[in-house]
Amino acid sequence: MRENDALDYWHGQGPDYFRELSTFGALPDEAVLRMLQKGRVISLEAGERLYSKGESSEEFYIVLSGRMNSWMPRRDGGWTLARCHEPGDDMGFVPMIALVDRPASTQAEVNSVVLEISCGQFLDLQQKEPDVFGLMLLNLVRGMARTVITMVSIMAERDSQLHKVYSKAPKPIQK
Repeated sequence: MRENDALDYWHGQGPDYFRELSTFGALPDEAVLRMLQKGRVISLEAGERLYSKGESSEEFYIVLSGRMNSWMPRRDGGWTLARCHEPGDDMGFVPMIALVDRPASTQAEVNSVVLEISCGQFLDLQQKEPDVFGLMLLNLVRGMARTVITMVSIMAERDSQLHKVYSKAPKPIQK
């Protein structure tokens, strides 16, 4: 993991690139640049871990490029891929807001760049730029809503598959 110069990264990608990232949608270019400069722009190599389950959630991340995967522990000691994060997606926002430790471990699937936004930076944004904060919060909540819809759809499909299996089971023996 290495920290990048935020201004260099901004110029390298160009403002249009950031406008396409869902978390930054409708935010003024100047506000996005300030977030990059106040946060940390971090490069990760494929396979490198960003954070681990159980760590404190004092910041969240936005995928700027690449792909990140979050892995949840299973009861049997294994791990399940819980979510794939694409550019524009957040990671760790929900546990930070919920004031709970990280429920998953997240690592880079491919070489990736993320923006780290601390609790303090997020609070500062709320206090000093409430309009920008409101738009960003709306974008983050919209991303959470999409994730919930996806999870519910997956659960409904699995439930449907289970019902097909249950409907084939023999009738209980009556006494």
